[in-house]
Amino acid sequence: MEHTHAAHRWRLPVAILLALTAAVVLRHVWFALLVQLAAAGLLTLLALPICRALEKRMASSAAAVLSLLLLGAAAVTALVLLVPPIVRQVQQLTAAFPSLLAWIQAQWQNIAAWLSARGIDISPMRDGLFGQITEQLGNIVSRLMAAIGQVVGGFGKVMLAPLLAFYLLRDRKRIASGMTLLLPVKHRSRGVRAVREMRRETAAYMRGQLLLSVSVGLLTAVGLLLTGTPGWLLLGVLMGVLELVPYVGPVIAGVPAVLLSLQNGVVPALWTMGVLVAVQQVEGAVLSPRLLGGATQLHPMAVLLMVSAGGIAAGPWGMVLVIPLVVSLRGALRGWRD
Repeated sequence: MEHTHAAHRWRLPVAILLALTAAVVLRHVWFALLVQLAAAGLLTLLALPICRALEKRMASSAAAVLSLLLLGAAAVTALVLLVPPIVRQVQQLTAAFPSLLAWIQAQWQNIAAWLSARGIDISPMRDGLFGQITEQLGNIVSRLMAAIGQVVGGFGKVMLAPLLAFYLLRDRKRIASGMTLLLPVKHRSRGVRAVREMRRETAAYMRGQLLLSVSVGLLTAVGLLLTGTPGWLLLGVLMGVLELVPYVGPVIAGVPAVLLSLQNGVVPALWTMGVLVAVQQVEGAVLSPRLLGGATQLHPMAVLLMVSAGGIAAGPWGMVLVIPLVVSLRGALRGWRD
């Protein structure tokens, strides 16, 4: 009896040690699986409203397939419409790149001459700083192309996501029931409330944030088109993507727009800046309250600190994912307490 009791006592620590060892050794495999599940979860959240509407008229399997096909058709249509003009604008900006550098150098020389006439010599700093600016601007195109290549290559890592999303849509009730049975009976009702609240808040935030990004990108592109800013569509897409990073993203996206418009003079640059400020005012006063509603309810200072922490911990992906993660955990805690 004592031998059997000792064996049972050591079984759990040994199992935990083996699990940790497997997690460390196979961490790349686990990470790839997590990426697949995350992509499938995002597709499920986007297709779920369509699937629920279709399930009123057809079987669950057919509704899941059709909802994913409609979502895929919308994505392909957007890519077909956006990619060719964006590629053309990238080529135009690349061709105009030397003139932009020459304009920046001329403006810097004018500033240096103005300061030199007043007894302030900045020629050593001017040469070093302009060299750094030239080097950084020269790397923009190569970095952009590398980023596009990484995104295209990343699609291969999520090829199973649509298939996983199909099963999540079709069997979501059965999966939820099976996961409910894993909870202890005395905590089951609390656990169910926590998961439902977490799902509700996460879905509301993700859908609202995606709609907000599309709206901001569209408004920015139209506004920059009216002001005649070069690369207006590319900059609009960039603004929409960086809108996923609250507060910080729009500022980062606005810098190249103003720099590109400065080639045409100060007045066009001021018009471009006015468009960007107006879009952000519309986003803060109209779009964000309607599309996000109470999905975040986080103080701007807290958001900035969390975005900074996410960037330090996991780079750009951390900046994008930290707010949904916080919203999800907050929903779970709220459901558990209530």
